[in-house]
Amino acid sequence: MSAAPAHVVSIGLSAAIVSVANERPCVLTVQHPGVEDALPFGPFDPLNHRTLDSGLRRWVGEQTALELGYAEQLYTFGDR
Repeated sequence: MSAAPAHVVSIGLSAAIVSVANERPCVLTVQHPGVEDALPFGPFDPLNHRTLDSGLRRWVGEQTALELGYAEQLYTFGDR
């Protein structure tokens, strides 16, 4: 009897960092190799990130040099 194949689940984290300057909303974007400007993003690593929030904060910090204050999860996408 062979073992069932292991299923790999990948969770991506993205952050929309918004500010308002002179009554105009602004969204922070970053550059990634081979991709147009995008929101800060990266994979959730359950071995190194205790929570989704800690993973998000780590990615944002590495990609923007910003330390997030308040963060709110606005939406979760999940389809097989």
